[in-house]
Amino acid sequence: MIDLNLRGAFFLTQAAARQMKTQKKGGKILLISSVIGIQAYPQLTAYAMTKAALIMMARNLVVELSPHHITINCLAPGATLTPRTAHEEEDYAEIWSHLIPIGSVCTPSDISGPALFILSDAANHITGQTLVIDGGWTSVSNYPKSKNSE
Repeated sequence: MIDLNLRGAFFLTQAAARQMKTQKKGGKILLISSVIGIQAYPQLTAYAMTKAALIMMARNLVVELSPHHITINCLAPGATLTPRTAHEEEDYAEIWSHLIPIGSVCTPSDISGPALFILSDAANHITGQTLVIDGGWTSVSNYPKSKNSE
């Protein structure tokens, strides 16, 4: 998990920034964290540590990248319905829709719009920030009932 989520992101960011510096045109880097990097969640400590580290990496790299006109930001999606989450939990969308204040689980298209904004010229002055896309979940932090607790 540390190799994929943290080292992978770090070395990819390093390579992208190096190329952007060489081209001298600036650029934008977008990291994908998670609400689990912001809000504690049972039995996800290692995952949470890596996602929290990405948030701090974006904040810290502002100092190094801004002089090169490179912005770096994070998205922190919440519970998202994907083929993997649907496979892992048959009623994933149903469970999470009751826990998320807006009443529906996130979809990939809920993430792609904010990503396109952050990468657009409309966001040229945004850097070092993390945008949480979770339908309000981190505001209330409800947890699904564990199958072991029933």
